[in-house]
Amino acid sequence: MLVEAAEALAAELDVEQVICRYLAQGVEADVAACFVPGRPAGQRVVTSHPNRDAADDLIEALDALEPDVSGPAPLRIVHGLLGEVLVIAPPGFDPDAEDDARRGLAFAKREGFANNQVLLLHEAVPPLMALLPHVALAMQRRERAQAGEDAAREFGLTARELEVLELLAQGLLATSIASRLSLSPRTVHKHLGNIYDKLGVHDRLVAVSLARGRGLVAA
Repeated sequence: MLVEAAEALAAELDVEQVICRYLAQGVEADVAACFVPGRPAGQRVVTSHPNRDAADDLIEALDALEPDVSGPAPLRIVHGLLGEVLVIAPPGFDPDAEDDARRGLAFAKREGFANNQVLLLHEAVPPLMALLPHVALAMQRRERAQAGEDAAREFGLTARELEVLELLAQGLLATSIASRLSLSPRTVHKHLGNIYDKLGVHDRLVAVSLARGRGLVAA
């Protein structure tokens, strides 16, 4: 699991799915979820097994149970409909505090978990606590990149215009942008005019501010 998770992390892929799938299969859970505490209901599940609806039900059940998680060891809870629930969360975990940089994992099994399955999760906790903060940051980068792609499509910006806009946001003047991209200054000014028209702005500062706010360039 750790090898595949590390490879997914390096490639900016869905690491949460790798972790959730491996552990769910390892403990033979009926339902599993990687979730962000404190988000509104229906928005907490990051990834799930076997499907999103079952995972949403599991995380909503945690709200009703109000687990007191004071440390990283798996917490065992008995739930009438879900059976036994195991929760892994970082120290100081607060299910009501919104924190996109933290993650929890929950697993449910109607017949209850065998001791060796609980032991498996216990052994997985230390590497998970080291890995999950990096996983959260990778997800935030993916979300920002997706937001930027969506905004670029919305404004109709071309790939070249995005390159020019990124360099503009870095403080480069038209001549420097031209040199960096091996273009003529005249071509760069044409790109800048197109960018301003598409963004509906009239100057550099407003263009950069809007681009940062919409994720078109790095903040």
